[in-house]
Amino acid sequence: MATILIVEDELLIAAEIERALARLGHTPLPPVDNSDEALSVLAAQPVELVLMDINIAGDCDGIAAALLVRRQFAVPVVFLTARSDSATLNRAKLAQPYGFLVKPFTDDSLRVQIELALFNAYQAGPVGPVLDTADAGTEVLGPAERCPKFKDYLFVRKGSGHVKVLLSDILYFEALQNYVRLHTVRERFVFDSTLKELEQKLPDQFFKTHRSHIVNLDHVQAYEESSVLLGTEYVPVSRSCKDELKSRIHLVG
Repeated sequence: MATILIVEDELLIAAEIERALARLGHTPLPPVDNSDEALSVLAAQPVELVLMDINIAGDCDGIAAALLVRRQFAVPVVFLTARSDSATLNRAKLAQPYGFLVKPFTDDSLRVQIELALFNAYQAGPVGPVLDTADAGTEVLGPAERCPKFKDYLFVRKGSGHVKVLLSDILYFEALQNYVRLHTVRERFVFDSTLKELEQKLPDQFFKTHRSHIVNLDHVQAYEESSVLLGTEYVPVSRSCKDELKSRIHLVG
């Protein structure tokens, strides 16, 4: 029997799944409701399978979270969803899941999906990284060579779709392991990418102040020896970037 992590933001549904797993003889871990908690659990202990609701709380939806799970921990994922439309299925395929279970489901359907997922994962051996698809429209940010520089805006994943974000509204990008958190003047987003990919596509007003931060120089409000202020937050500046940053923001005195 397997140790299984449930990622579900509906408490009653999560509790029912937990009871169902116990009835089937598996070891369910305490359910979590967002990608950050899921990644923390996976980093702390062995997990053999993740049951991932597509619509979860937090900055990442379940599909983006599943990509992170696969890339960072090579753990198979079975999606849970109340939706089975083509758009949802096509997005879900990007994460290469080991199953797709439509709610409401029975103990038997849950058992079948889990057994198939565990068997296929065992047969496949160690799970490799998710490869980029040829269709650039299916990802928020593809490889730099496949995408020209951003001009006035970009589209960022939010829930089950994408929203338009003006470059002028962006404060900074923050690297978080294998994904990026985008801070704007109004809200935050998390998507699957790297700062290296972004750096090659952003216009000149964006500057990498640190290995984990790219800032919009138009929003810099104050400078200190080791940080810059953007909005209400300070972003670190590494020693190697200080001189160029000072020149770029026209520091005098």
